[in-house]
Amino acid sequence: MSRPYLPSLVLRDYLHAVAALHPHLRGMLDFGRPGAAEALAELAATVSEFDTDSTGRGDSYRRAQRDTLVRWTGMRRLLELATPADAEPVTLILDVLGGDGTVARAASSQSACFESKLSFVTGDVSGHMVDRALAHGLPAVRQAAHFLFLRDGSVDAVLLAYGTHHIPAHQRPPAVAEAARVVRPGGRIVLHDFDESSPMAGFFAEVVHPHAAGGHDYRHFTRAELAGLFADADLPVRVVDLYDPLIVRADTERAAYAGMRDYVGDMYGVRDFFATIGDDAVWRLLTHHFDHTGYLAAIGGRDGVPARPVVYRADGQFVAEVPRMAIVATATRAA
Repeated sequence: MSRPYLPSLVLRDYLHAVAALHPHLRGMLDFGRPGAAEALAELAATVSEFDTDSTGRGDSYRRAQRDTLVRWTGMRRLLELATPADAEPVTLILDVLGGDGTVARAASSQSACFESKLSFVTGDVSGHMVDRALAHGLPAVRQAAHFLFLRDGSVDAVLLAYGTHHIPAHQRPPAVAEAARVVRPGGRIVLHDFDESSPMAGFFAEVVHPHAAGGHDYRHFTRAELAGLFADADLPVRVVDLYDPLIVRADTERAAYAGMRDYVGDMYGVRDFFATIGDDAVWRLLTHHFDHTGYLAAIGGRDGVPARPVVYRADGQFVAEVPRMAIVATATRAA
């Protein structure tokens, strides 16, 4: 009997479905490349914390992603970095850690922001996430970052973001090598994470790990590690700081506070914990853990970036903004 590839599909049925719905993706897939059988067996044995809430925070995470624009400020900049200088009318981006297609759905709703039309293939190690991406009508493939089922040079850009710290340390070099393999000559690779010394990493360690189901015992990247990974792959790299806030908009001040509370609670699997401490304490907790005063000073400051979480009026609405600074490596495959 064939192993399930997705929760409800074996590989044969998945390929039939993709051929009918997303023929371009079907032509890019290569499940016959050396090592694919072992990679498929590894996937079949993988239980991800992003499958369901019973395995971690999958259902909660997907609930948070209903509003695809909470992280749009950072997403937009990442997509600008990923778009090659010689972009064709359509730029095809592989979102390696794409979950249920949040980046693809956000970009689709904001398509006027880009000169080149952006097209996506959403990847993820969680079969449940890929199922949901397909249900959203998106081309999607279940694969691990360190072994991709795409053909050589089949995409214009590769994005590794919003979960790269989940890639085990020994799989990070092959993940970068795989990104370089599947991107076309002249195409870009963008890798995003939060510095190990950042407030975001501290929030994961001090709030998410002790209070979320399954914890969060993952090591974030450092600037030196990012530079080293790309150097080892013989890719000239630039590491930059990127403002990547959480932004929730609402009609009232109270709703803005509540919206941010619910988003962070669902996104990071700590909604039950938040319920035990009360709304005022939640905002104090966010203000404490996302205080970027020292971090911003260490990187030389950043104009227009709030040092702490804030709620303000803009365009007739109340806006709750939680600052986050990320580090991003960008590289271009040699032509």
